[in-house]
Amino acid sequence: MDEEQLNKLFSNGILVDSSIKDLEIADLDSIITSLKEKKITFLDLDTFHNIYSGEAYSDSSIEIIKSYDGELSESKPINWVNYFNDRFSRIKNMLMLKDKSGLMSLSNIKNMPQSSEVKTIAMVSSVSISPVKKYMILDIDDNTGTYKTIISDQNHEILEDQVISISGRKYNDAIFSKNIGFPDIQIKDKVTQEIDDSFILFLSDIHVGSKLFVGDAFERFIKWINGEIPEYSSIAKLVKFIVLNGDLIDGIGVYPNQEKELDIKDLKGQYSKLYEYLGRIPKNIKILISPGNHDATHIAEPQPKLDHNFADSLYKLKNATFLSNPYQVNLCVGKSKTNLLAYHGFSITYYANKIPKYSKMDPDDIENIMKIMLKSRHLAPSHGSTQILPLPKDYLVIDETPDIFATGHIHKTLVSTYKGTILVNSSCWQRQTSYQKKYGMVPDIAKVPIVNIRDKSFQILDFLGDKVQIYKKGIKEV
Repeated sequence: MDEEQLNKLFSNGILVDSSIKDLEIADLDSIITSLKEKKITFLDLDTFHNIYSGEAYSDSSIEIIKSYDGELSESKPINWVNYFNDRFSRIKNMLMLKDKSGLMSLSNIKNMPQSSEVKTIAMVSSVSISPVKKYMILDIDDNTGTYKTIISDQNHEILEDQVISISGRKYNDAIFSKNIGFPDIQIKDKVTQEIDDSFILFLSDIHVGSKLFVGDAFERFIKWINGEIPEYSSIAKLVKFIVLNGDLIDGIGVYPNQEKELDIKDLKGQYSKLYEYLGRIPKNIKILISPGNHDATHIAEPQPKLDHNFADSLYKLKNATFLSNPYQVNLCVGKSKTNLLAYHGFSITYYANKIPKYSKMDPDDIENIMKIMLKSRHLAPSHGSTQILPLPKDYLVIDETPDIFATGHIHKTLVSTYKGTILVNSSCWQRQTSYQKKYGMVPDIAKVPIVNIRDKSFQILDFLGDKVQIYKKGIKEV
C-alpha cells in the first residue's frame, strides 16, 4: 500500500494496522465504502480479507427456494407424459385451494344427464373460434379423458396448455361455460419493512462481446455503484443485491451473421471481459447470476447455471450466487425477506406473436404477457412457447406468489405491479443489431430498474447519457 492510499484511508477517518501496510489493494474505494457502511474505523488484515471476500459485514443473504441443478432428461413419450402430469397436478391443486366443491372428472361429466350443472379442472388442448365468431371452443382434457367447452365471452385470454377451472351446464356433449377460473397468484399486501432503505438492481441482456455493447454506459454504471458518480449516489451506497437476469454475453452463432457484429469471438473471452467489470462491484453487494438464450448453456428450459468450462472467470466472484433460469429465492436483509422469481423471458416473444394486440412488444404489452404468466401460474403455459426439457418436475410452474417477478430478453424497460407483485423487465446494454433492425425492434438501452426492499417503491435510472438520470418512460403508475 503506497502513501497515497494510506492518506486516503486516514482522510476518511480509518486507522490502519501495520499488518495491512504491505498489501497491494487495487480497489481501495470499495473497501472504504464497505468500512463506512459498517461504521468500521480500524482496518487490519482479518477485516480486509473478510470485506474483500464478501463474507462478512453484510446483513444481506440469499435463500434458494427453487433452482434447477442440471439433471438430464431425454425426449421420450413417457418423459413428456410425466412432465405434463406433474404440471397438471400442481396447478390443479392451486385451483382446488380456491374452490374444490362439486368438482368432477371429465369421464364422470360424460356420464351425467343432459342439462346437468357441472364443474371441472382441465388442461386446454386447443382453442378455436366458431365460424361466425360468436363463441370460443375449447378442447380440454384431464387424466380421465377429453371433452369440449363452449364459451360465449371471447374476452378471456385462454391459451393452449393452460390449466383452468370450468363451471357450466352440459348440453350435447359439451360444457356451456358460465365461469372460467384461473389459478392466478395471491394478492400481496404492501408492507413497509422495519429496515433502512435497501435496494435491488435489475440488469439483463448485457451482451458483452458484441461490437454493439455500450461499454461506456456499463463503465458509467460500475463507477456509479462504486460511489464515483455523484448523481443518486445515496442509492448506490445502499444497494444490497444486483440481479443479472441472463444474456450476460452475446455468445456465438445465436442469430444469422452474428460473427460480423462480434468484438470478442470466443465464449471464454466474452465471460472474462464481463468479469473485468463485475469484479469491480463492491464485495458487500450480492450478485445473482443466471443464464439466458445467448449464454453458454443449452437453450431448453430450465437452463442450468453457467458452465465452469466457459465462465470459469466469473466463478472467481466471491459475492456471486449462480442460479438456473428460472429460479426463485428469498432476498434477506436483516429479518425481512423479499421473494424474487427471476426468468430470462424467452417465451415472451411467443405470446407477442400469438396474441396480435401484444405484437408491438412495448412496455404495456410486456406487462400484460407477464400478467398472463402469473395468472396461469406458469412461465411458458403453451407448449412451443419455449424449448422444454421434459423433467419429472416442471420447473416453470410458479408454486409461490413472488414479491417481485423479474424478466428480460425483450430489451425493453418496465416496472409495474400486479396484485401487489412488482413486475420488472430490465433493459439491454447493446445497440440495435442487424437482426433487430430487420424486424423493427428498437432496444431500450442502459436503463436500470431499482426496487427498495423497505417499502417496495421503485424507479429506473438511465446510464446512457453523460449524466445518470431518472428514466420515467418505463414506470407504470399504480
